[in-house]
Amino acid sequence: MQPLIKWPGGKSKEYEQIKNLIPKHTRYIEPFFGGGAIFFKLQPQKAIINDICEELIEFYRFVKGEKNKTEFKSCLYDYVDNWEKIPKYINIFENEIVKLYDDHKNNKIAEKEVREIITEKLKAKEDQFNGLFLEKFALDPNNLLQEIIKNLISKISRTKKVEKERGALPDGDLHKNIETAFRSGFYMHFRDVMNKNGSKYKTSLAKKIANYYFIREFCYASMFRFNAKGDFNIPYGGIAYNNKDFRSKVNYIFSDEVEKAFKNAEILNTDFEKILTRKDLNKNDFIFLDPPYDTDFNDYEKKSFDKKDQERLAKCLYTNKAHFILIIKKTPFIYDIYKNKKGIKVDSFEKTYLYNVKGRNDRNAEHLVIYNF
Repeated sequence: MQPLIKWPGGKSKEYEQIKNLIPKHTRYIEPFFGGGAIFFKLQPQKAIINDICEELIEFYRFVKGEKNKTEFKSCLYDYVDNWEKIPKYINIFENEIVKLYDDHKNNKIAEKEVREIITEKLKAKEDQFNGLFLEKFALDPNNLLQEIIKNLISKISRTKKVEKERGALPDGDLHKNIETAFRSGFYMHFRDVMNKNGSKYKTSLAKKIANYYFIREFCYASMFRFNAKGDFNIPYGGIAYNNKDFRSKVNYIFSDEVEKAFKNAEILNTDFEKILTRKDLNKNDFIFLDPPYDTDFNDYEKKSFDKKDQERLAKCLYTNKAHFILIIKKTPFIYDIYKNKKGIKVDSFEKTYLYNVKGRNDRNAEHLVIYNF
């Protein structure tokens, strides 16, 4: 089975490093669940899954059916249906936009006039795109339209600059850029909905979590990052995301296979220490741990996870009655708090990162596998 949600630092690839190490167990426990790659690989009969991210845990509770699954399913398919309609919407305007772009590229009209013409044309025909601009779905149809317009004008401006510097675009690239602008505008509007839910926007919990899932699915490289105001600020993934089979992903969420996987899973939203100090833990339990790394960039879903938390985690593990495996990037600090501890073993492996965001990840880094059996 595959994870349901994109999550940075997911451990799908690391499974190959530890699969032969995983002990036999009757209950699987994961305090830092995230995307749950190891859970889905193992498909345990009984499990405790936990994460400090409230929206993520609400997502899994809806998937399991602890919350109103019918409403959640309806909300999520609204996103699927409207996302799939975007190419039809583009067809209404594309020829006019291409001509407008050519005139702008050849300096026949200025960017200000491009903005005015696009705004006029899109506003005049928004009723031809049934569903996307319904208030029930968009919540603020005008903001959605403005985001599409803003992204389209920005894309036209950047494309002109690229062609001036590098020459004419290959066939089909202008269409891809136009589509990306529309999809990015859609994404940016609903990113705004996520950031202002509860203030500017009032939605049901099912709509809120469906929107959260959409944003996590289409944000660039599945990264999570928040600005000083606490707003999620990752942009749309770009051209490569335009043709993603979103419907298949959502179909999978509501499949019998996924329902079975969560049937006997206890889903919690609490601090990891409450999980690791449970009195019922024993040698028939297996705990998999994928905590935040020891780096300067150590916020986890707007919550700090610092060296004191790393030490608190290690203390919970030193004498834990359950078998555990912990995977974490090696730093002198992390190595020091686990080395030479009675009953704890430390191995290592190399990991190559696909993304290196502002130096937060070395392309090649050594990771530790820490376990107690």
